[in-house]
Parts: sequence; structure tokens; C-alpha cells
Amino acid sequence: MNDVMDPQPKRPKKSDLLVRSLSSIILGPPVLAAVYLGSPYSDELIVLSGLILAWEWASLCYRRKIEAPGWFLVVSITGLLTLSAFGYTDFFVPALLSCAIMLYLYTRFANRKSDLAFWLTLGLGYLSVTTYSLLWLRNSSGNGFEIVLWILLVVWSTDIGAYFSGKSIGGPKIAPGISPKKTWAGLIGGMVSAALISYVFAEFTGLYNPLILGLSGAGLAVISQMGDFFESHIKRRFDAKDSSNLIPGHGGLFDRVDGLLACALLVFLIHIVY
Repeated sequence: MNDVMDPQPKRPKKSDLLVRSLSSIILGPPVLAAVYLGSPYSDELIVLSGLILAWEWASLCYRRKIEAPGWFLVVSITGLLTLSAFGYTDFFVPALLSCAIMLYLYTRFANRKSDLAFWLTLGLGYLSVTTYSLLWLRNSSGNGFEIVLWILLVVWSTDIGAYFSGKSIGGPKIAPGISPKKTWAGLIGGMVSAALISYVFAEFTGLYNPLILGLSGAGLAVISQMGDFFESHIKRRFDAKDSSNLIPGHGGLFDRVDGLLACALLVFLIHIVY
């Protein structure tokens, strides 16, 4: 997501704030409705999101017109998610490995671009697994809606808490070389905000013990920011301000869901292990 922890951020223009607000108002309800309704609506949303994320990643890697390996990335991620949405989850891992090997070998040896091969293959693995995590979490159990909604609330509350605490307190930066606007005060504010919303959410839904979910929310806030740093590193690597210009006032889809993807992956791994 976009940097939100600037201790002294420039005031956005009113027109920019209006565009950002309108974009959120327009996009928010359909997303929540799809998550609430579940399959096939949530499946379609996640598959479409995976396609867009793959296109944005390929666009970042090429910095210009996408070539064949980039389109292979887009088709692979879309195909993997589509198969999973139709219930062919047993094929996900072997199909992902096969696509990753083919993508890397073709880009590395046929195109003779080792650096590009690395980044495209990384994108294939990361975006496939994280979007699949969302798909699996929503469809895996009867409380899939509550789990995904909790993750969304944690990510949103982390951003809001981080913005206001970072703006009002300021202080030392976390990693100025990667994301120069983020401060430790902002991170702590995001953790507190995520913990509080998680505690209240548990009280209302009975999803888990409120204290445990509150502590989990604080930990997940850190993961959300790690996802943000990861995307910031990628954009700096390819000298890009945003992942795309798809969403007015917000940049690209990857800019909006970088923290969500990282959180979904962790929650998915915890469910698999335990």
C-alpha cells in the first residue's frame, strides 16, 4: 500500500482527496459483497485480482511493453487460480512448480535475461501463493467470511492508525532507504489500532478469544507493513512510483493490497500447520 507513515506529509490537494474517497466508496462495497456472498462471487473477484496483479508485476519488470514471458506470467497465475476456484486444488503446487521452472528457464536461457527471469519467477510464486491463500481461506470452512473480513479490517485499521500516529508523533524512520515516510511511531500506532479492532471483532463475532485475536491483530499489523515494504522495494528496484494507474487516486491494485497479500499468506500457513 502507499506510504502512510510520513511524520510531516504534504497535504493532499482537495481534488486528490475527493478522487481517493470516491474510488474507495465505489470499490469497497462490491468487494465486501463478494467476500460476504462467497463462491462463485469471491472466487471471481480473486481470480480477476490475480490477473490484474500479474499484469502489474509484469509491467513493472519490463517498464515498457510486456513481452512473451510476462504474458506467460499473467496466464499462469490466472490459470492456477481458476483451477483452484473450480476445486482442483491438488494440482496447484505441481502446476505452480512446472510453470515457475518453464518461466525461469525460458527467460534465463532463451532470452538470456537472468535478472528478469528472477523477478518474473518471484512474481509468479508470490502472487500465486498469496492470492490462493485468500481463495483457500474464504472457501475452506464455515467461518471463511469472518476470517477474510478480519484480515481486511486489520489491514485497513493498520493503515489508518499508522497514518494518524505517524503524522502526529513523527520520530525515527524504520527503513528510509526503502520507504522513507514510514516511522516507528506509525508502526506502533498501526499495531494498536489493529489490536483494538481485532478485539472488538472477536467480541461481536466469537471468531476466537478476544485477547488472542487482539494480540494476533497486532502481529498481523507488522506483517501488513512488511508486505508494504516488499512492494516498495520492488517499485524502487524498477524505478516506479506506483504499480499502475488503474485506481484513480490510489495507483495500482498491488499498491492497495500489498499488506493484504502478506497477511493472507501468514494466516493461511497458520491454518495449514495448526
